[in-house]
Amino acid sequence: MLKTIWIVFLSCLAAGCGYFDVKPRDSEQGPVIARAFFSNSACSASGGVSESALGVKALTFGVDKVSEWVVGYLTDAVAQAAKADRETVTIIGQNPDYLFGVQGETVRMRGCLYVVVAPRVKKGEFCPQTAGESQGNWYNPVNCKSGVPTEMVDKWKEWSLGTPTFFAQISFKVPKGGPASTVIPQVYKIYYPKPVTTMNEDKVKGFSILVSASKPGMSTQSTGDKVMEVFIGGDGVTPKTVSTDNSLQASGLWVNLPAQEGEKGESYAGPVNLSVTVAETPHPTVWLQTIADFVATQKQPATDWLRAQVDPVAKAAAANAEEVAAATLRKSAHESCSAFSTQVEKLSESAEELSRNAYANYEERQRALSAFAIGCDDAKLAGSAATQAWEKAGLKGAVCLRDQAPKHQIKALCASR
Repeated sequence: MLKTIWIVFLSCLAAGCGYFDVKPRDSEQGPVIARAFFSNSACSASGGVSESALGVKALTFGVDKVSEWVVGYLTDAVAQAAKADRETVTIIGQNPDYLFGVQGETVRMRGCLYVVVAPRVKKGEFCPQTAGESQGNWYNPVNCKSGVPTEMVDKWKEWSLGTPTFFAQISFKVPKGGPASTVIPQVYKIYYPKPVTTMNEDKVKGFSILVSASKPGMSTQSTGDKVMEVFIGGDGVTPKTVSTDNSLQASGLWVNLPAQEGEKGESYAGPVNLSVTVAETPHPTVWLQTIADFVATQKQPATDWLRAQVDPVAKAAAANAEEVAAATLRKSAHESCSAFSTQVEKLSESAEELSRNAYANYEERQRALSAFAIGCDDAKLAGSAATQAWEKAGLKGAVCLRDQAPKHQIKALCASR
């Protein structure tokens, strides 16, 4: 029987049964990495779609708009979805970039967002050529130098990238009649010839992209330091998808364009850390539903938190509420200490009475011993409550400012009986 089990197990491994061995696919050139970056110009030949959205001057949003801008939870939602769906594979990468371009006194959002999954190679070159030839490549089969943004050439060299396994240009569209500060990301150009994982091609039913932009700093919390998130969940974006215009119509969730903060450099402003997560899944419907459910349950707490950070009145109210809560905890601690002192006094009196042994008969002494045992238990409970309340209130010094910890004091009183 054991031999049969091993034969079945090894056969599954050889045939690729299930998803036991699904992982990012390393190319012949090297292991793949994920990166995201912005271009100063609109997406190639996009007819100004992104320029019309991102060319607006940086805006300062009001309190209500900021409080509705729930960022950080998409990242958590994707993590939860990946955890729930073990058949989905995610590839994560991080890199720095700028959100804004500077031209004189004008600060504008940069034009096009690029997402790439590609192998790391020894010498990265976007348009490798043989001597005397002007050959095409994956980006442009006719001539790989034609219409290529300088950012792409620079990034390929900086990160030592080879031919990608996935590449997308994401533009940002202002729906007709909508505010220019709120846009919808759209996949404009995509190169996805085969799975980025070892998953069988016929199993892949969707591909999702999440790019988060965070302010540089010490914080690692998912809420508070993120300034923008771009999410596109792709039903039907499958391997062998190659599109060079916006006919794909793969759109994402609303994005509120962030306001420019802090100092600006000669050419750029808004330094951010970009975190990109690409996910390949065999059943995107379940994946996207998990994300939607998580965001829905977390939206109100996030809205309340953000409102408290930016609204002076709410911030003052929150600070006052914190002080009231702290005062309540201190009061509870002192009341618990008072109750503990009362129990210790009663216990000391009972111990002294037992030591005198002034009882008329055996039964009377047994009742006193039982009462003393109950007193020890009551004192232990009171001591434990006082210790917890003292620590919860964050009060300094020994618990209840006593020479001994409550449990040690009770042990000394009750040990000899």
